[in-house]
Amino acid sequence: MTRQTKQMGGWGLVVALAGSVLGIVIPIFWIVFLTGWVIAILAYMRASDEYSEPAIKNNVITALILMIVYWVVMFLSGGAMIAGVMTAMVGEGHMGMTMGGIGLLGLIVAWILGVVASWFWYKANRMMTQKSGVNLFKIGGLLFFIGEILTVIFVGSLLILAGLIVLIVAWFSVQEEVGEAQASPS
Repeated sequence: MTRQTKQMGGWGLVVALAGSVLGIVIPIFWIVFLTGWVIAILAYMRASDEYSEPAIKNNVITALILMIVYWVVMFLSGGAMIAGVMTAMVGEGHMGMTMGGIGLLGLIVAWILGVVASWFWYKANRMMTQKSGVNLFKIGGLLFFIGEILTVIFVGSLLILAGLIVLIVAWFSVQEEVGEAQASPS
């Protein structure tokens, strides 16, 4: 793997981690979070090309698409639940219960989408382990997958955070390609 790809992957995830932690306190940092993930995803795409393994790219793209749908469903479901509570507060209990139920169903669908997306993320990282020889990719991807399953309880978020940290270490542990200029002594 080239140094640039390695740096993009590692630093992209560092930026994503910083953006997610700071985004809890200052919402504008979610832009930093997204920027970091875009850089990291581009690194996975480059690694897929450099390793001549299109399955890495395919799994990352599938995970990305599913996660975008996940966030859209989460946003709409949250809106439906808020609308349901507001409607129930003004005396339209039946309509509020219906909207709340639709919102809850949407959250369940979103959770399923998140689990499936994280499975594809795990598969991409498992292939990164096979190609790079760095077992931490597989471990980080597995922590993400298990964490996504357990997001209904707080420990899931901690596992996802741990998975992200393991993936950062994995990217920085990858062996760089040695170019011809570096290999031959001057």
